[in-house]
Amino acid sequence: MANGISKCEEMIKELEINSTTTQTQINQLFNKIRTKLDEKEQELLNKLEEIEKYKKKELELQKEELKFGIESIIGSCQMIQNSISLSNQSDARLLSMKNLYQSRLDFLSNKVWKIEPCHNSFIRFSINENKEQSIYSSISNIGVIDSDDISAEKSLILRDENQTIYENKEFSFEITTYSTEGKKMEKGGNSKNFSIHFEGASKNIDSQISDLNNGKYRVKMKMKDVGNYSIFVKYHEIDILFSPFEIQVLKLIPRAYINSAASNYGLGFGQTNQSVGIGQCKSTFQLQAQLRSNNNFNSNQSHFGQQPTPTSTSTSTGFSFGNNNFNNNQSHFGQQPTPTGLFGQFSTSPSFFGQPSGSTVSSLNSKGITINSKGNILISDEDSHQIQIFDSEGKFVSNFGSKGNGNGQFHNPAGITINSKGNILVCDQNNHRIQIFNSEGKFISKFGLQGNENGQFQSPGDICVDLDDHIYVCDIKNYRIQIFDSEGKFISTFGSQGNGNGQFNNPIGITINSKGNIIVGDQNNCKIQIFDSKGKYLSTFELKKHNNEGMFPQGHIYSRGICVDLSDNILVCENQTIQIFNSEGTYITNFRSGIGSPTHIAVDPKTQNIIVCSGSTIGVY
Repeated sequence: MANGISKCEEMIKELEINSTTTQTQINQLFNKIRTKLDEKEQELLNKLEEIEKYKKKELELQKEELKFGIESIIGSCQMIQNSISLSNQSDARLLSMKNLYQSRLDFLSNKVWKIEPCHNSFIRFSINENKEQSIYSSISNIGVIDSDDISAEKSLILRDENQTIYENKEFSFEITTYSTEGKKMEKGGNSKNFSIHFEGASKNIDSQISDLNNGKYRVKMKMKDVGNYSIFVKYHEIDILFSPFEIQVLKLIPRAYINSAASNYGLGFGQTNQSVGIGQCKSTFQLQAQLRSNNNFNSNQSHFGQQPTPTSTSTSTGFSFGNNNFNNNQSHFGQQPTPTGLFGQFSTSPSFFGQPSGSTVSSLNSKGITINSKGNILISDEDSHQIQIFDSEGKFVSNFGSKGNGNGQFHNPAGITINSKGNILVCDQNNHRIQIFNSEGKFISKFGLQGNENGQFQSPGDICVDLDDHIYVCDIKNYRIQIFDSEGKFISTFGSQGNGNGQFNNPIGITINSKGNIIVGDQNNCKIQIFDSKGKYLSTFELKKHNNEGMFPQGHIYSRGICVDLSDNILVCENQTIQIFNSEGTYITNFRSGIGSPTHIAVDPKTQNIIVCSGSTIGVY
């Protein structure tokens, strides 16, 4: 209790000091305002005096001239009268004087005398009412006194509880602050009052608190050792809401891409200490189609939005493309497989996942893919104008969106990504905008419209976010990359049309590695370009050409979707294969998806599975 009394006394002293400091700040502010007002007042008064003096001088000169005219006329008349009255004057002298007087009188009578004052008496003071009201408004809002008293108990930790955290990999969360009255704080300046404490497997931890200057604070952490941890977030040594929280840090075992004799291409990929054949497909699934039935459904057939009933739950570890039989020891390439709707099963009789026999399917075409922290796979389907969501096993979960230009509607949705809060960001390509949804697909906000100014788009095609939730957009037909903050406020842009370093010809894919480097698929220039986090050009590498003559007569390899894995290796979809490079752009290997021409790609951060889109088919590797 004595310690508490001491703390209260210390707080009272600090309060008095802070009150004096704040009073000084207020006095200084209004002294500056008064000085400016006094300067403006004196400027106007000086101008008023200047105009008054000028007008008075001109009017005085005019008055003196008129007085002179009057006096001259009177004087001339008196002189004539006096001359006539003098009888001893000779006729010759009178005649000479007459001529003189006549000339003077002619001058006086012919002169134009300005009778009306040369200036009026008005001096108008014009008041700009808009400016006046603006000043009043500014003064009323120029300063606010508050206690700046953040309530630890009412402030919140916002984080993705399903996020997979690996050793030596940065993760982040946000603190949203509220006052003791429960009012959300709108400004920052209190980062020094927060503290982060750890309990758990190790103290070998890096952490950093950044002030976002809007009442929110971002905490970045990097755990150097695996294990379980308790994270305590305190404000003035008081735990804020949801503190402490528990995390588990996992060991990162990078996925290794190794040689394989399974294909003429000579290279495959697999998990560490495993030898997995090239293009080994764990499972496939289909986008859900809008169905028009040609006959009645039977009990084993599924409707759109209902879960299909599988005829088998087996998956394959290998498959034959030359026939309809699976063989765990074979992996051939040739005939394109047709998925039956079950993972890893193929037949020559088309029957799509979720599609009953005898029905027809509206066209489907995946245009973007991302994976949330739960492992759910989100796919943008440009032909049905919606986002479809599947679980990690490929089972349909939900969808949202329809064709249109309203909030939550799409016109050919393309690139898709998820930020640290779990919000879904979608390139609404032919509406030339970006839409943001919560994790359930509920519309939150949008930004952008058609054009070529900052913040405007011409067919935004792909999108990604960095660790600070800054948004990066491939503005395809403006041949540039645009960068926005997490709310969609424009920050910067880089790139222009051309084939030089830092120039683009259809930038169609974008991803960001753990260093913050921006990697762009420059489709029609047939290359991949790497930039730093500010958009400064770093390097370029080209895709590897194939040896199978005749596949590409002109030898062009066009990049499509692009992503990075947990080791910053770069995976690129091109005409027929997925090519893999290290973080510097050095070629490692490639594999064929076996589901058609790959268009978009993502890596599941939990399983390190590679998810590939091709038309309406999605493959898991």
